[in-house]
Amino acid sequence: MTASRWPDGARAACAFTFDLDAETLWMARGVSEPVALSQGRFGPVEALPKILELLRAAEIRSSFFIPAWVVEHYPDAVSAIVAGGHEVGCHGDVHERVSELDADQEEGVLKRSIEAIERATGRTPVGYRAPAWQLSSRTLGLLLRYGFAYSSNMMDRLSPYLHEAADGRSMVEIPVSWVLDDAPYFLFTGQRAIQAPGPVLQGWLTELDGICEAGGVANFTFHPQLIGRPSRLACLRELIEHARRAPRVWIARLDEIAAHWRGNC
Repeated sequence: MTASRWPDGARAACAFTFDLDAETLWMARGVSEPVALSQGRFGPVEALPKILELLRAAEIRSSFFIPAWVVEHYPDAVSAIVAGGHEVGCHGDVHERVSELDADQEEGVLKRSIEAIERATGRTPVGYRAPAWQLSSRTLGLLLRYGFAYSSNMMDRLSPYLHEAADGRSMVEIPVSWVLDDAPYFLFTGQRAIQAPGPVLQGWLTELDGICEAGGVANFTFHPQLIGRPSRLACLRELIEHARRAPRVWIARLDEIAAHWRGNC
């Protein structure tokens, strides 16, 4: 894709996306200890309002990927996201690893996710991000069958591309990368040290500039329970301002990027 293929002569695209996992990030690992789970609650309870205010002030609309369990247990959070003009996409039920499910389980989780989002938002989700970006050999075909507009899981390109089915159906892939994710740097596991925000921000800024030079899409993935800490929220604010100042960068929701790509690729 050339730079002219982005809207209004933009040379690249950028998306600020959020996985609102809440407690499910720990529940999926069999954790029930209250303090551990409280780390997840920090996301929807404490961090999300600040993130939404930051996005509102910057006039940015984002894409949020939310497990069905979180949709049902934090309805006010989902309502606030929708009220801010943001997209809600599928992200499993309780952050289960899709690669560990059998065919019936995987389809059941997907249907539950779709139905929970429809009930909460009044809209059918068009985007899918697997928990931990782990797919089974069936996932892409299942998403095509259920009419998803895009997937945001693969790590093989800097620009979007199409997954196509034998019957002519297609779905846009908007690639991701661990480099553009906050979890490798800020998620405490007991085996990995938490990194200081400053060097992480510098890496994101450099990666964003490089993707823009390549004419691709900088698809950032953040987790409110991680990026919502004050020091990291300051980094997010600076990153957003850098993207807004960058020449000819289109900042958009993933559904908007997918729709544009489908219509122009």
